[in-house]
Amino acid sequence: MNKISEASLGGIGVPQSIGYGKDYHTVNPEPITWENITDLDYFVTSLPNGKFLAGISLPNSDLSTHTYEFNAEVDAMGWIRNAAMKYQVKKFNQE
Repeated sequence: MNKISEASLGGIGVPQSIGYGKDYHTVNPEPITWENITDLDYFVTSLPNGKFLAGISLPNSDLSTHTYEFNAEVDAMGWIRNAAMKYQVKKFNQE
């Protein structure tokens, strides 16, 4: 970064004002992820042995997945993300 642009932007490490988002129509600059578009409830919890449990349920319903055990929290969150996306595809295809 040259000195002129550094001075005009406030310098390195200076928080910049939050402008419009990535689509230039919203003020929220955060990306839209699967967590924003799904209506599923999910949980990830750790066990004393270092493993993690994960499961998904549909709110206001008795529908839910089995509880699965994973070796790492990243694996559990990956499974939840994939299962939520599969649910979204099925839901969109029914509409």
